[in-house]
Amino acid sequence: MSKLRSATYLPEQLHQKRWYAVYTRTRHEKSVAEHCLQRGITAFLPLYHVQRRWKQRLAQVLLPLFPSYLFVHVALRDRLRILELPGIVSLVSFNNVPAVVPELQIESLKRAITLGRVEPHVYVHSGKRIRVTAGPLAGLEGIVVEVRNRVQVIVSFEWMARSVAISLDADDVEALR
Repeated sequence: MSKLRSATYLPEQLHQKRWYAVYTRTRHEKSVAEHCLQRGITAFLPLYHVQRRWKQRLAQVLLPLFPSYLFVHVALRDRLRILELPGIVSLVSFNNVPAVVPELQIESLKRAITLGRVEPHVYVHSGKRIRVTAGPLAGLEGIVVEVRNRVQVIVSFEWMARSVAISLDADDVEALR
C-alpha cells in the first residue's frame, strides 16, 4: 500500500474504475476469473477455441488468449481485493504504477472473440531474430526488417557472404531468444 501512496495519484484515479491486466500463476486464469465472479469483481478472460488430440480422440478446448493474464475492472483503491485472490501474482505495472488497459481495446477484443476471429500469434518486431518454420526455407534463421501484412526477413548466407530479403507469412516464423 505504501507504493501506491508514494506515487502521485489524483483522488479520481484512485476511485475511478478502469481495466487493469492481472498476472496469474500458470494455468490459473480460469480459476482466478471464477474467484472474481464469486466476489462480484468484473473480470474478462479472453478465450479462444482450439482443437487438441488426446490419445485417439480430438477435443475442442478453450484456452486463454494471453496465458497467465486476465483483465479486471476495478478502482485502484480496491487493488488489494484483487491481490488477495488465490492464483493472482500481481497487477501488471510499469515503474510500480499499475498499467491501465484502454476501454476501447477491451471492447474491441470482446467483439473479436464473440465473432470467433481471435487466436494467439507470435510477437515479432523489427530487429528480432527468427527461424523459418514452414515452407521451402524451413530452418533458415534471419532478422525481421519490417512487419506489415507479411514479415520482411533478412536471411544471411554466411558461406556466400550474401543476404537476401524474403517476405514470409508471420505464421511461418518463430522468434528466437
